[in-house]
Amino acid sequence: MAVPAGTERIVKRNPATLELVGELDCTPIDDIPIIIQKVRAAQAEWAARPLEERRRTLKRLQEHVSSNIDGIARVVCQETGKPRVEAINADLMSALSATMYSIERMPSLFRPRRVGFGGLSIMMRYLGRRSYIHPRPLGVVAIIAPWNYPLGIPFSQVVMAIAAGNAVVLKPSPEAPFTGLEVRKAFMAAGVPEDLVQVVIGDGGVGLALASSDVDRVILTGSTEVGKKVMAVAAQRLTPVTMELGGKDPMIVLSDADLPRASAAAAWGCYVNAGQTCVGIKRIYVQENVYRSFLETFSENVSRIKLGYGWDDPDVGMGPLINERAVKAMEAQVARAVEQGGKVLFGGRRPDMKGHFFEPTAIVDVKQSSDIVQKETFGPIVAILPFRTEEEAIAMANDSPYALSGSVWTSDLARGRSIAERMNGGTVNVNNVGYTFGLASTPWGGGKDSGFGRTHGEEGFAELLEFHHVHVDRGRFARELWWHPYGQEGLNLSRGLVDIGFRGQYGKAASLLPRMRRRLKGR
Repeated sequence: MAVPAGTERIVKRNPATLELVGELDCTPIDDIPIIIQKVRAAQAEWAARPLEERRRTLKRLQEHVSSNIDGIARVVCQETGKPRVEAINADLMSALSATMYSIERMPSLFRPRRVGFGGLSIMMRYLGRRSYIHPRPLGVVAIIAPWNYPLGIPFSQVVMAIAAGNAVVLKPSPEAPFTGLEVRKAFMAAGVPEDLVQVVIGDGGVGLALASSDVDRVILTGSTEVGKKVMAVAAQRLTPVTMELGGKDPMIVLSDADLPRASAAAAWGCYVNAGQTCVGIKRIYVQENVYRSFLETFSENVSRIKLGYGWDDPDVGMGPLINERAVKAMEAQVARAVEQGGKVLFGGRRPDMKGHFFEPTAIVDVKQSSDIVQKETFGPIVAILPFRTEEEAIAMANDSPYALSGSVWTSDLARGRSIAERMNGGTVNVNNVGYTFGLASTPWGGGKDSGFGRTHGEEGFAELLEFHHVHVDRGRFARELWWHPYGQEGLNLSRGLVDIGFRGQYGKAASLLPRMRRRLKGR
């Protein structure tokens, strides 16, 4: 797959105010191999530092970020237009959570782990053999980041990669390049080697060039369409990929749920970050006997959400969409939903405001097969449908090409766990929504068109390390049973070992072991 040429310059404006944030030159694609060479050299230097020195560096990183919350949040808000409280809660807190988790886990990341041999353990002890796993860094990790959480997502991925002894080349979204540079500034302030964390600036062409370069893993957070392109170019070098892609998360509300709490959660889960959230609630299934009550309470909660630019106004609850294309996409999705029989419960249009705003929107009276239920919506629109039985709700929730996250709401926790375990998705919550990205000890990722692999947690660290197997033989015997020459005696011994080791015919051991010892000693 050919890699397209990138643009030469990015001009970034605040989507809430349309004011100029700044301009940046894009990284020439031809420079990427040179950058990776420098990064690889820095990785060797970093991995050679004592573990406690690396931990102290990440502690300084944590102090830098926590001491500069407002300064970093300002950059995030200028580029995305999101409310300041969301920048702090979602982006900064997620970054700090991942840093703290990484510092805590580093001592055990590289600890050798002995491998057990199960039923073969007695024989292996007799032969003087053992195996262990020696975890070691991959090398250079390429991170292609999104704009919706331009600090929280890439920072958590970068810090875990660095904690695992790797180096990183970060490609931020062209919608949030300055936040990407803030990530590098933080690591430089902490004292990592100069080239350990590098940032390349540009559009999708730069991202594809990075994914096709000499890196050891690619981590992408983005759309399913982009994920397929990145996989295609990474496959040319057999580079492993981790992909967190699109979502269409369901929320199941049972009749015994705490409706005020569930409706308040829905108002946040549907419209946090103006609905531009991969695990935002996009489908709500409400048991029919509480359906009308839920709609009323939900609508009341949403009516209190104030639109605007939330840097100076703490009462703003929802910011703009990222650009004009996103607004037009929401208009088109509402029109299509109405065309397919849906009704706009509230919202459905852009308000008379400066900036790329769109009203919080809910669609009712739609079929499960309609586009607004089946296709991804990256904005503040949710479809709400009634259901009768628990089985019907699970079937509707799982009827989607996406499987990232979801939630079930009930006062019966055993019932909630049972339903959650039957729902598709990498993470399914009982009586909560979305926030576990901020718990860095829990894994993050999905299946189907939502991608594969995991970031965060033990599972995330597993994708950032090479589990190097070392097998040690004390050299107790002169040869192996299976070495040349074979001969009839070798064949008989092999058959005998099968009978003893795998068929449980232990009575043959007395006659077999002396013959086996003679062959092992080379007689």
